[in-house]
Amino acid sequence: MSADLTPVTGSPFDGIRITTHEGREYWSARDLMPLLGYSVWRDFANAIGRARAAAQNTGHDVIANFADARKVAASGPAAEDFHLSRYACYLIALNGDPRKSEIAAAQTYFVIKTREAETRPAELTEDQIVHRALHILDDKVKALTVENRTLVAAIERDAPLVAKAEAHTGSDSAIHRQEFSREVIAWGVKQGIDTKQADVFRFLGHIGLFIRGERTDTGHATAEAQRRGLAFTHKDTAKNGYAYAVGKLTAAGQDYAWKRITKYVAEHGNLELPRELRGGDPA
Repeated sequence: MSADLTPVTGSPFDGIRITTHEGREYWSARDLMPLLGYSVWRDFANAIGRARAAAQNTGHDVIANFADARKVAASGPAAEDFHLSRYACYLIALNGDPRKSEIAAAQTYFVIKTREAETRPAELTEDQIVHRALHILDDKVKALTVENRTLVAAIERDAPLVAKAEAHTGSDSAIHRQEFSREVIAWGVKQGIDTKQADVFRFLGHIGLFIRGERTDTGHATAEAQRRGLAFTHKDTAKNGYAYAVGKLTAAGQDYAWKRITKYVAEHGNLELPRELRGGDPA
C-alpha cells in the first residue's frame, strides 16, 4: 500500500476501504472478495463482469467505477485487481450469489451507506455509524421477540409514512426501477425486513408497471402503465455509443407502487411473491 493511502477502520467493509489524501475512496476487489463469500477469483470476476454490464447499460462510467489495477503479492507476479467505487461495490453485491449470507450483509451495508452518501453533505462519524448499526439491530431483535401480528400492525400503521419520509419518493422526479428498488430495500432494512432487488422487480411486474418474463423488452414499462402515467421507458445512448433503455417510475407511479408495497407487506410480512404469482419472471 502506498504511503498516501489511508485505510478506514470500522465495520468489515469500512476496514478495507481506502481513502486517498485527495478524498477519493475505493475498495480493492481482491480485499472485497472474501467478505462476499468468494474463495475463487474466477467466480468473483464473473460477478464483477455482471456488475460492469449493469453499470454500462444504465450509462454509468465503467472505467471510473471499475478501475483496472494490479494487486502486489508477497511472492509471484502481481494479480489482476480492480479499484471499485461505492457504487461498483453495491452493483457487485446485487449481482452476487443471493444464496450467500455474505452477499445479503453486503447488500444491506451498501444500500444504507449509498443512501447516506446521497442525502448527507458529510460522511457519518464512526460513532454515528455504530449508533445506526445498533439501532437497526435493536429493531430486528424487537421484531423477532414479538408476535407476528404486532409486527404486521406496526408496519400497516407506520409503513406509508416511513416510506414517504425516509425513501424520499414525494418528489416530482421520475426514477428508474433500480433506484426505486434501492429505496424499498433501504426502507425494508429499517423495518427489519429482508428484501432483495429481485423481490421488488417481481412485485413491480406483478402490479402491472413493468414487463416481466424472459423477453427482450423485460423491464420496460407496460402499455397500461404508460397510458395511466405511472411509468415509461427511457431510451438513450451512452457516451460510449451504447444504446440502452430503462424503465422509469413517474411520481404518480412511485406513489402507486408504495401503496401496493406497504399494503402487501402489512398483509404478508415481506415482499416475496408466492411462486404461482411470479409469472415465470426470474428477476
